[in-house]
Amino acid sequence: MVTSIGIVDWVEKNEKMDELLNQENTLTTHPMDHGFEAEVMKISSDLESFVLKVWNKSSEPDVSFQFYLLNVLFERGLSVSKPVGWGLNPNGEKVLLTTFDGTPVNKLKEKKMIDIANILSKIHQINVEEIGNIHLPKYDFIDYFFPGVKEHNDLNSALISLVQIIQIKRDHIIHGDFHLGNIVEGNDRYTVIDWTNGQLGDSRYDFAWSLTLQKIYISYGHAHVFRSAYLLENDIQQKELEVFEALACLRWILLNRNGGVPKRPNTIERVKGLITNNPFLKELEFWDISIKKKIWGGDGMNLEAIFEQFPILMSDDLVLKKMEDHHLDEVYQIYSNDTVFEYCGIIPKHNRDTVKNMIGHFERDYNKRSRVKWGIFSNSESDILLGIIEVLDFNLKVNMVSIGYFLAEAHWGRGIATEAVSMLLDFLFTDVNVNRIQAEVMPANEPSKKVLLKNGFVKEGTLRQATIWSGKGVIDLEIYSFLKEDYVK
Repeated sequence: MVTSIGIVDWVEKNEKMDELLNQENTLTTHPMDHGFEAEVMKISSDLESFVLKVWNKSSEPDVSFQFYLLNVLFERGLSVSKPVGWGLNPNGEKVLLTTFDGTPVNKLKEKKMIDIANILSKIHQINVEEIGNIHLPKYDFIDYFFPGVKEHNDLNSALISLVQIIQIKRDHIIHGDFHLGNIVEGNDRYTVIDWTNGQLGDSRYDFAWSLTLQKIYISYGHAHVFRSAYLLENDIQQKELEVFEALACLRWILLNRNGGVPKRPNTIERVKGLITNNPFLKELEFWDISIKKKIWGGDGMNLEAIFEQFPILMSDDLVLKKMEDHHLDEVYQIYSNDTVFEYCGIIPKHNRDTVKNMIGHFERDYNKRSRVKWGIFSNSESDILLGIIEVLDFNLKVNMVSIGYFLAEAHWGRGIATEAVSMLLDFLFTDVNVNRIQAEVMPANEPSKKVLLKNGFVKEGTLRQATIWSGKGVIDLEIYSFLKEDYVK
């Protein structure tokens, strides 16, 4: 990569470039994180820093257009870097130099998400007719954002059906890839970088793409704040947004197949959640993201829905998934707390090795098809265990199961158990075809009874001195049940 600005043939530049060329011998250079299209270098003088971007890979962007667009947007007070110059290096590769405006955004808070949403809103609200003679490119929506999609029959079929529902517009300036990786902060200011995809396009899609990436890589909570702030200033109908979010999901899947997106341990789970919650995608099936349940043609319990592969259940706030060995600390925190099991037939465990073995027993019981334990996790902190919920006592003769649940004490009183039970009910009635779900509760356990009643369970009665629970001796139990015929989603 070229690290000297002096050997670049600068086609367009401003007065700052002349100053830098005069002091080139005193400039320092440092490599920066770069993407799939270009390499990036930070160039610094004693007083200020700049970013040198070199497109030395497969991409062939119109850097001249980027230079002019940044000039126009910067002069209008938009949150973009000030361009210094663009040109060609000795290898004929395009080069762009801009001001360095900060470091990646971190420590996300509600105000940051609102500020970032307002930046995107201002970009979309620019009156195109007022920005002068700059030629804003217009691209075919499918060809530009979904290159090579025709080679993927499942994606192409879904894509064609979606673009027939909605009219794609090309009437607003869009960034094309607005996400937190393309935003930096410094000196109490946010700056939008990487305008490679800047064009005249559909602002609804630009927003939906950004929103979708936040749901996948950040959290539903932060994405909700961003969504609310943006929609306060921009009117997008719910159906429109659902269509564009579906398009954004399809683009992510396409990029994933081409190796062009980052993936974390929970990324695919979140994408599955977006697909199953989108009315235009939930009935579709994609070969690399298996979410579609097999249709159950029998009258009894569909055990394959549970035991063919470990089921992951998602809502806007929670995800129920398998607990792994790396969750040992959180599992131990729950099982070693005497207060958590005050009203449970479980003896607290105060030995970490014992709890570690228990996690292995969870897997054993699942493989034996006798019990399923889900960890309850938050979508915003998807690897922090909040609690545990389970299904047991599979009675195939009467098509009945029992459930149990308990939370880490720090998360009591937040409605987590109520939502987790609701998610499990929907799965058991809809996918597993269970007819009766029951729960046994000690009479003094008022919080647990409230969770059940809020979810529609009916108290059937009390079994007096009818059972023995570990650590509790002979006890009374109240029985709560829910029948499928009474379930309304």
